Amino acid sequence: MLKKLIWNDVRQNKLLSAATVFFMAVSAMMLALTALLFSSLLGSVNELMEQAQIPDFIQMHTGELDESQIGRFAGEHWEIDQWQICSFLNLDNSEVMLGDHSLLDSTQDNGLCGQSERFDYLLNMENTRPEVLQGQVYVPVCYRIRYELNIGDTMRIGNGELTVAGFLRDAQMNSMMASSKRFLVSEWDYERLKPCGEEEYLIEFLLKDGADTSSVSTAYTNQGLPANGPAITKPLIRMMNALSDGTTILVIFLAAIAVLLVALLCIRFILSIRMERDKREIGMLKALGVGNREIKRLYFSKYILFSVCGGLLGLGVSASLQGPMKRQIRELYGAAEHDGQAAVFALWAVAIVEAVILLCVWISLKRTDQRSALAALFPIREQKQNKRQYLLIGFVIAACTFLMLLPQNLYSTLSSSTFVTYMGIGNADIRMDIRQGTDIGLTAAWLAAAMERDEQVERYAVLQTQSLPAVLSDGTTCSLTVEMGSHMIFPVEYSEGTPPVMGNEIALSSLNAKELDLSVGDTLPLRIDGEEMRCTVCGIYSDITNGGKTAKMSNRANNAPVIWSVLYVSLKDTEARARWIESYSQTGADVTDIEGYVRDTYGPTLNQLRLAAQGAVLISALVAFVVLALFFRLVVEQNRDAISLQKALGFTSGEIGRAYCLKGFFFAAAGVISGLALGTLLGESLCGIVLKSFGADSFHFIIRWNRLLVGIPAIILGTTILAVLIGTAEVQRIKAYECCTGRE
Repeated sequence: MLKKLIWNDVRQNKLLSAATVFFMAVSAMMLALTALLFSSLLGSVNELMEQAQIPDFIQMHTGELDESQIGRFAGEHWEIDQWQICSFLNLDNSEVMLGDHSLLDSTQDNGLCGQSERFDYLLNMENTRPEVLQGQVYVPVCYRIRYELNIGDTMRIGNGELTVAGFLRDAQMNSMMASSKRFLVSEWDYERLKPCGEEEYLIEFLLKDGADTSSVSTAYTNQGLPANGPAITKPLIRMMNALSDGTTILVIFLAAIAVLLVALLCIRFILSIRMERDKREIGMLKALGVGNREIKRLYFSKYILFSVCGGLLGLGVSASLQGPMKRQIRELYGAAEHDGQAAVFALWAVAIVEAVILLCVWISLKRTDQRSALAALFPIREQKQNKRQYLLIGFVIAACTFLMLLPQNLYSTLSSSTFVTYMGIGNADIRMDIRQGTDIGLTAAWLAAAMERDEQVERYAVLQTQSLPAVLSDGTTCSLTVEMGSHMIFPVEYSEGTPPVMGNEIALSSLNAKELDLSVGDTLPLRIDGEEMRCTVCGIYSDITNGGKTAKMSNRANNAPVIWSVLYVSLKDTEARARWIESYSQTGADVTDIEGYVRDTYGPTLNQLRLAAQGAVLISALVAFVVLALFFRLVVEQNRDAISLQKALGFTSGEIGRAYCLKGFFFAAAGVISGLALGTLLGESLCGIVLKSFGADSFHFIIRWNRLLVGIPAIILGTTILAVLIGTAEVQRIKAYECCTGRE
């Protein structure tokens, strides 16, 4: 009997039923897609790191190396399970060609290496260790799409040639946010090509279960072992691998929450309209002695059916959509073996969404308890239009505008050249990296003299990075990557304080300040040339490069070796940038424009965000259209008698329809304004919370005002007008005599 009643009700109210299932399906689809992508990303990253046997602690080093020192250190510490030293032949990018593409404009440190002996393996596309023959090379997978490479293409290094035998996944340097890329070659080719580059070392430690990485790192620094380079830990590697695709998943999650809120409000509105239209039937049931609980159960059973249908539909759509969005995850990390776990997470996400919606429905159904049988059977007639109903339009339009704007603002921010101020570098036109050579400082000085003579150069700054031991409050030391030079010429984004000016001042990146538990005004002792120098923390700045753990000082008053040097240049004529870069490309430095640097570092992330932004526009426009068309269709139905009376008094269908359009357009415009404000202010705060965890404090959107003030409002208001026209089309079919027939 119950099934028959539900089926009859669905057949008589196809529009309301379809709209309810639609909102339930869209909400389930968005959150299920988030769960599927997030689970797949973490699963793929963890499996790749496990199969590659990533080390827990890595110390990069340039210069002389005594392997026996490392061996003694490893033998003295029970925490160390295995250790090894991997050679990395850092190449001059101007001497490297991949197919027909030069790496001259690459901001990555590209180099050759052999397969590791004990751990930190480089894997092929099947996540197994490839066998590399003489004359062959395996290329990082991130370069396959970027340079349109295929197996059999040629890699040229100076006068030498290698044949691309396949592509590799490097769990340590897979992400474009890692500043280096390893090419796998045979030991014979490595020795043959040694004159083409400068050899560096990766000192790697695999720790026993439960061992503390920070204690090993501290002990390494305290013993004064080779540390002319940055130190990297396993959690940092995992973070860099997951950050690019994780940003896109974050946007989808925020969109899912906004869609769920819209769905809850719309389903509540649909239910209230349905209850209003069924008030006579409810009154009759109460008069016949049917209890409130039984009446609510009758309606609730129908919504359980809708929930099951919407959940299954949303789950199916999310499963079909995840394929294209997981393509980059599968490319970089491989497919996760435990796909069943992702499916379980998706099912849980759908169950949570539908449970929240059903809870909202049950709360709304309690309104039937407050209506007596007499009031339901003999209602007082009133016009149903009121401002509270139209507030729904404003809320939905605001939510849809927010959905459109958030990924657009995030994309425009990350793709902007000024975003480099959150990457620990100033907003210059050109970046020149010097990472090779017997004397990096001498090369930097020669280039600085050339900048001084060059009439095209407006401003320039020379910064040299060193590794200095910092003394912690407990007496232990840690290695600090410090950038020396003038930081006032191209300042970065400071959340607190100012750039270092005096010789005893130091600025810390946000993550370093948190890890060292220091703030502006505190003192940090550094050991420079064997003596302790007490430096005052003058500022805390944003930096999401090098793991977000860097520092800045104003000069280089010490004899510590230079790890690398960077020159930032601003030109008087930016139109001549390409010619200027070409003229300095053979000076021993990797020269690139800042826009290219951002593109190299965040290319995959930007591609994913662009897709997310386009998808958000389509979903938002669809939701807005369905909600508004349904809303005005129901409002017209509610006020059918009033419209009929207006026609009897001589008003035309066009005049009545225009009145609805004007009111709807007014609330839609208010919603657009609210959505733009929310997307700019609240969206900035939400993204800032996430990026702050990676070292980007004081985050602000870089907004493309033409899209914010023209593009998005035009799409939303155009969708509104179309939906209102379709939703009020029923006005023309209402007859003037209906108001006299007593129709409810």
